[in-house]
Amino acid sequence: MSLADVRTAAEVEALAARILGSREQPLVLVSTDADGLFAFDLTRLRAELDGVADIVTIETGTASRDLENLMPPKTHAFGGAARSYPPDFGSAPDWTRSHLRFPGHADTDDLIDDVFSQTHGRTVESARPTQVRHASGTVQGFVADGTRAIIRLDDGATVTATDDLLPPTIPLIGALVEGGPVGGILEGNELHPEPLNADLSTFADGSHTLALVVKVTDLRATVQLHPREAFVLRRRDVDVDEGPITDLLHVGDVVRVRVRRTPAGIGLSYADADPDAPLVPSLALVTGGPAWLSEGRRRETSAPVGASEGATTSGSGASDAAAAGTAETGGASHALGGAGVDVSTAGHLTPAAPAPVPASVDAAIRHDLGALSSEVAAVRRDLLALTNLVARGSGAVSDAPELAKLRTENQQLQRMLSDERAERASLEAKLADAAQDRREAGRALRDARRAAERAHVDATPEGIRIEIERTWGNRTAPGERERWPLREYTFGADFIASLEALDENQLAKAVRACVDAVTGRDREIPARELHRLRSGEGGDDSYIVRADGSKCWRSAIEQNTPGARRLHYWELPGGAIELSRIVHHDDTKP
Repeated sequence: MSLADVRTAAEVEALAARILGSREQPLVLVSTDADGLFAFDLTRLRAELDGVADIVTIETGTASRDLENLMPPKTHAFGGAARSYPPDFGSAPDWTRSHLRFPGHADTDDLIDDVFSQTHGRTVESARPTQVRHASGTVQGFVADGTRAIIRLDDGATVTATDDLLPPTIPLIGALVEGGPVGGILEGNELHPEPLNADLSTFADGSHTLALVVKVTDLRATVQLHPREAFVLRRRDVDVDEGPITDLLHVGDVVRVRVRRTPAGIGLSYADADPDAPLVPSLALVTGGPAWLSEGRRRETSAPVGASEGATTSGSGASDAAAAGTAETGGASHALGGAGVDVSTAGHLTPAAPAPVPASVDAAIRHDLGALSSEVAAVRRDLLALTNLVARGSGAVSDAPELAKLRTENQQLQRMLSDERAERASLEAKLADAAQDRREAGRALRDARRAAERAHVDATPEGIRIEIERTWGNRTAPGERERWPLREYTFGADFIASLEALDENQLAKAVRACVDAVTGRDREIPARELHRLRSGEGGDDSYIVRADGSKCWRSAIEQNTPGARRLHYWELPGGAIELSRIVHHDDTKP
């Protein structure tokens, strides 16, 4: 099945109206190829254009043809191609204002450059940006129903921690412990803990650790070593000869398990666990945070609710883990939260205390859906049995009044089944609305924060250094930071002065090029057109080398633009980088 966002006729109509309607930012449309895959890097587009443009994908075929019929000539996308529509495209829907980028002839960088060329340029202002740095501290307590925490930093300052960077499977109150450590990205007075991937290599064969029980039936139990790593325990793993597993394990229990490593993967055993064996601490869920589980401490079932959405279930019986965390939850009568963003008169976005939908809403609705499914199945069984009985006629029931009674009951069961289906559809709609509200709440907060960050850039050595570090943090996933670290770098005598002629869009591009140069990533990005600078324009002219042995490199910042800008920088002996100048295409001086 295609993973595109837009596949149906209704979705196509909504997309066309969105493209041709009034928007605040560009919209990037990426189509699938003939195999249903994407030629452009969607992960990078969403990361680099978060808060700058909307990213939408469409399925090539019926959906792309329907869009062609609804759009002006030559303004749709198909066959793996992509394009960016400016915010005011509907006022002058000409295909020349939204270039179609074909795979093989354009890459992700071209799409990103299209977006920034369509945003409203602003001159660089000398206002001091929000300080962004890594910090650590101690959890003092929780507020706002566990969605925020009070943190005392190591330097004595008090801030609040949020779950902005955490996935729905890792709630803040499940990742932190009162009195325990925490680290993350500090923006102003808010600390954002960073999620950690589940590193199961920590647990050697035969080692002991802790697991959280998230589901129990008579025949098996589902436990987690991490909210995204679930394992099924059968009777032999729990050591229950007779009677149900529910006699030993309950949802929310934190239990000792023994790790077994086999060629097929990791298995867990509760029966073989030694109560006196040393424990390998359970995994931390966030950078600099405490172990997720501790012995003798019971976890509420709200913490692992997300296991049903994102957990990787190991071992047999994986279908059981799909319902992990839904046991022991309440009804579906909940108010769905939303989020808002205030737009000030200066045009800057400010977070307006969004009220994200709690995970318990999804859990409650899923619980009701599960119960409703059981009721529907029971009604269907009764209906089938009664229908068969009536169909057999006088062979089974010779009394005409009794037959009429059975037919009446049949009709009643039919109505009940219809009502149950309607109720299920209503609950599914509520679940979809809850998920959408949660996504919109997170998106509104991210948009507000990104807009506030981009409102001002201080074109001074200190300001540019902060911008480089922030851009590196946004463009580099936590798992890639060891591969692409920020090496030591300095600014040349003319570097800051060369930024004065740039507007904000050009400055943002220049900062990205600087990050690629400092990390060495520009060597793997074809669009950077990286090459050594020569003493002349001939291919045989010698490379430029300073007296101290430093080599001069030239990297592309812009493409297909008159006077496209380039970055010149020196690579010093030992690997440090000196950023020299931002120049026009025809300027070949170091």
